[in-house]
Amino acid sequence: MSATTSAADAARLGAELAGSARRVALLVMGDGSARRTVGAPGGFDSRADGHDAAVAEALATGDAAALLSLDPVLSRELMAAGRASWQVLAGARLADATLAATAHDPDITMSDTRTWSWMSRAEYVAAPYGVGYVVAVWEQGSPW
Repeated sequence: MSATTSAADAARLGAELAGSARRVALLVMGDGSARRTVGAPGGFDSRADGHDAAVAEALATGDAAALLSLDPVLSRELMAAGRASWQVLAGARLADATLAATAHDPDITMSDTRTWSWMSRAEYVAAPYGVGYVVAVWEQGSPW
């Protein structure tokens, strides 16, 4: 994904991927800010810690809306190359919520009391060499 890809375009791609097959797995990769310390590739920017903390929280909690709200201009200024990729993930997650009843098993009719659950967690959050990294897992579970 390009650093200039809009959130809407990234989310649209995510939705297309989510609907492309009965089962879909995504490996989403992207750097956080490269401006966390004086020695970082982009030098220090005081906004970098807050940006990366918000990204880490969104990835850890599965907050697709928070990922979609990331500012492309700020992300570019902070050298956070992962912004568009995370927004593809968010688009897939949000689209999946609307496709769950038919895309996963056409023989299952979902009621308003059973929904596909999502579990998310951060396995690693750090900034070696002044670059923010998060390793997170988003898994979809069964409604039963």
